[in-house]
Parts: sequence; C-alpha cells; structure tokens
Amino acid sequence: MFAVAAAHEKVVEAGLRVMEKGGDACDAAVAVSLALGVAEPFYSGLGGGGVALIWREEEKSARFIDFSNECPIGMEPGIFECDDTGEHIGHEHSRGHRSVLIPGLLRGLEAIHSEYGSKSWGDLFASAIRLADEGFKVGWFYRRQQEEPRFKVLCTAYPELGKIHTASGEPLNKGALLRQPDLARTLRVIAEKGADAFYEDAVEETIAEEVRSGGGYLRESDLKNYRVRWMAPLAYRYRDLRFLTAPPPSSGLLLIQILNFLEVLLPEWDAADEPARGLALARAMRAAFRDRFSVYGDPYHYDMPIARLLSKEYAAAAIVEERSSSVHVHDAEPGSTTHFTVVDPRGNVVCQTQTLGMGWGSGVVPPGTGVILNNHTNWMDPRPGHGNSLGAGKRPMAGYAPTLVFEGENLRLGLGSPGSYRIPTAVAQVIQNLFYRNMTLQEAVEAPRMHLDTGPLHAEDAVEEAVLESARKSGFEVSTYSYPHHFFGGVHAVEVGDGGRLSAFGDPRRAGSAGTRG
Repeated sequence: MFAVAAAHEKVVEAGLRVMEKGGDACDAAVAVSLALGVAEPFYSGLGGGGVALIWREEEKSARFIDFSNECPIGMEPGIFECDDTGEHIGHEHSRGHRSVLIPGLLRGLEAIHSEYGSKSWGDLFASAIRLADEGFKVGWFYRRQQEEPRFKVLCTAYPELGKIHTASGEPLNKGALLRQPDLARTLRVIAEKGADAFYEDAVEETIAEEVRSGGGYLRESDLKNYRVRWMAPLAYRYRDLRFLTAPPPSSGLLLIQILNFLEVLLPEWDAADEPARGLALARAMRAAFRDRFSVYGDPYHYDMPIARLLSKEYAAAAIVEERSSSVHVHDAEPGSTTHFTVVDPRGNVVCQTQTLGMGWGSGVVPPGTGVILNNHTNWMDPRPGHGNSLGAGKRPMAGYAPTLVFEGENLRLGLGSPGSYRIPTAVAQVIQNLFYRNMTLQEAVEAPRMHLDTGPLHAEDAVEEAVLESARKSGFEVSTYSYPHHFFGGVHAVEVGDGGRLSAFGDPRRAGSAGTRG
C-alpha cells in the first residue's frame, strides 16, 4: 500500500500518481510539494521554505532536512521599528519587499531528490505544471483566504498578486477556474534546468531585481549562497511510545516539552477524567511556551540548552517555576503554512511542512514569474540579543513539527500540521487521541482542540464544557471558536497498521484530503 495526506485532492492525486509509476516517497514528496504551491498559493510555494522528516524503512533510519527561509546579508536588528517588547511599529516586517527572506524550498526539494529520488527531476513537475497551466476550480478554503482583510491590502499594494488571484480586483468566486500561466512557465524552466535556474540564473535575477526595487535586502549573492541543512531529528520517549521529530529552529522540541510537562502533571492519565486531562494540557502548553519565548533560537547561531530542555528531570523541576519570558509574539493569523505526509509501498515516509510565512507571504510577485515571495521576517524578533533576533544567515524559530511515532520498533504514525504556534499543540493532541483515547485516525484528527501559548486558553466550542469550566476555575481566561476552525491547524497524517496496512486522513479544518492505493 501507499498513501498521501495533504491539503488538496489534486495534490494527493499528484503524489499517488508518482508512486503508482514506481516512485519513492521522496519522489512523491517533490511532486506533492510543487503541486501544493500551485493549489495553495497563499500558504507555500517556490518563494518560501520548509522542513522534512524522512524515514528510510530498509535502513531503519531517519534524517531531517531544513530548507527554511534565511536572513540575507544586511538584515540585522534595528532595521524594523519596534517598542521595548519587540512589538513592531508599522508593517514593513510583514509585507512588502523588506520582509522577504531567502527562499529555501527548491534547494530542499533538489537535495531530497538527489539523495533519494528515483524518477527524473523534470517528470516530478508534470502535475504542478498541468495544474498551473490548465487551472483548477476554486474551493471554499481558497475563497476564505481571499476574504481575509490582509489579502485586499496586499493586492492593492502589490498589483501583480491581484492580477493573478482576483477577477478585476474582486475575490474569485467559488467554482471559478484559477489558471497561473506565469507560474507554469517558471516551473517549466526549473523542470528543464534544475533548481539553479531559480538560484543562479534567469529567475534569480528577476527575483533579486524586484526585491531590490522595493528596498528589500535579498540579493543575487544571497540566493547563490543558500545551503540546506541536513540534521539529526530529535529522539524522545513518552510513555510507551518513541518519537522522532524536528530539531530547532523548528518546534519538535516544543512538542516534546509539552508531553514531558504533561507526564509530570498527570502521571495517572488513564485514570483521570477529562477536566483533569484538559487542565494538565493547558498547564503543560503554558510551561512549554514560556521556554519557547525565553531560550529558543537558531542553534547554528545561538547556544540553546537542548539536552536540558529535553529531559524529564528538567520538566519535573521547571513545571513549578513561576518566571516570565521576554516574549516577542509575531502577528497572529489563523492561516499560513501547509503540511503533507507520504508513505510509499516500501514503508518509506516523508513528513514535510512548508510555508510562505503569513498567508499570501509578502504579497510581492516578481513580474512574469507567478511566484509569491515569503515574509518570514514576521517570525523573527526585531530586537538585538535574543535567540530569535534577526541576523544574516539566521533562520526564524518556526512552528514546524513533522513527527514519526513508533511502538517498539514499528513505525505507527507520520503526521504534522500547519498553524504557526498551534502546530505542536495540534500534533500533541492528535497523538493523545489516537494512542491514549482509543480513537480512529479520523476521530483523532477531527476531535475538538485547545491551544495556549502566552495569552488565553483557545478552544473550539465543541470541547467539553466541563473541561473549559475547570480551566476557568483554575484562573485561565478561555476564548472559544466555532468548531471546526482552521485556527487550530490542519493535521495531515498516515497511520501504519499491522501488516503495513495504511490509513490516511486530511484535516477538514483546512479542506484536507487523503488517499491510499494498493
């Protein structure tokens, strides 16, 4: 069997088609990633970056690759006006040319394909090119992204975006055909010439010229010098499960800390009632985010105490501490980012998360390319001296948490989510639901969720009232959202059952889709 779970049915078909023709999970991942940039242009694409967790079944080994967006030369603390808490004044950090970091996506796909791919590079572009050229019908979730106030502001400021993604300035109607011929041409060039066309050739020149024209920092040399990072995934145990997840500057560590704190707070999970479980989860999330905003940063540029933060001994000591953090919270949005999970017939897995930053990224589209550039400066602290401060070569702390879950030596689950800060909290809850609430995969993903970082406890209104009342009585402010709500992510997961039987599910919160074959 083989499976794909992703955010659009056309994208799922693209991945399944590659594996039907004998492609590896990594071949399918390249095709899925490219197709997502066409079908979900508001969340990811060639102008963004991401990460992937790769499992090789024959070798029983995993590798993690970081191809996230990176600060170009000249992007340093002080370039964006902010107050003492790091809150930005104005919007240059979140839209327009100055907000653009070096995109890493294509270098990441190139590295994955070079290391593990079996199909030709050009063939893996076929579905994305066809989708961009022939178009697809706009669905409810695409339409919803056009209804965000930010989209209208971006289209007004950057007309190239509106030229592609509106009808004479008005949002596209549900069912309208969206064609992206400029993006199709760009994809054809890269399919023929390789990723160098984007980083060292004609596309690169167009991107750098556009960013420079608007006072941005990205230059040709930044694109030429970009490199992916192959890293070891974080390994961890929670109760009877073993995990592999994303190392910093991604947020697998945050996921681990949530589960560590939860284990300390509620060792008798199985015997506890739902209000007790909900309260423990809220406290665990609050404690983990306290560390997230205090001591997290890009480990290539910042000395993080990763081993200490991973330990259960630290969790037992830190859960009782009362201390503040120097919090810098980037602009909060329900949208941004996408995730997919692929499993091939040999048991190889790719869990990949990719983003433009905020929904619709910077809004900047270099003319003739169809490529929306990221605004990932939005995720970074504009002040000096912090782990997530701006700086040439640094990558933002991001919510990415692609994760593999094992029972003994057997891989049981691959999953991840979009949703910024809500990514690790969504992943933690799905794992709890599947393994410790005896839910099916669909039930585990669809179950109502909560989230807490530095503010109130956010909850879908389908969460049991007894759980929310227990939190209120314990001093938590509670903010509710109509269920299901895409604020709480979009988990796309594949479960591996006995005998290699696969179950795949795409989160309906973000119009998710999934398919299995074989």
